[in-house]
Amino acid sequence: MNHWKQFSGVLVALVILLAACSGPGEAVPQGISQGARARDFTLESLDGSKVSLSDYEGKVVLVNLWATWCSPCRAEIPDLEAAYQAHKDRGLVILGVNIEDPLETVAPFVEEFDMSYPVVLDKDGELMKTYRVQGLPMSFIVDADGVIQVRHMGFLSGEQLASYLSQLLPLGAEN
Repeated sequence: MNHWKQFSGVLVALVILLAACSGPGEAVPQGISQGARARDFTLESLDGSKVSLSDYEGKVVLVNLWATWCSPCRAEIPDLEAAYQAHKDRGLVILGVNIEDPLETVAPFVEEFDMSYPVVLDKDGELMKTYRVQGLPMSFIVDADGVIQVRHMGFLSGEQLASYLSQLLPLGAEN
């Protein structure tokens, strides 16, 4: 009987300890994996203003990491721009994140490719490290609730993008 009392006391102490250590928590854990709430970040835009992922809360956000020297990045930009034009009125935001190129290189590149979606600069590659990006291009799509629904490594074709977006954007007239 004495052992049972000791065991019960230890069990009660563990339950109290667990309750004290656990907070209310989020229904979806924050992280960088598909199914996790996307980690927020703030980067500088081409005009010097600060842009955060959380600025687009309630919208579907395709975060596309790219560099001016990356051939597959260059190849996917026309499809990204077309998708942005076709779906921005349905809540799509494309956020182009340039990795480590200087503003003097990025600004004319954005103009040359007629990129009308927001572009920000990851000057030191921190976002690339945070999201454990192994190569470029890399895209992840965050739903309107802030949860990463897609992590796509490599070239993202227009067909692949259309398939992803068909599951995430509200129904509406196609442009």
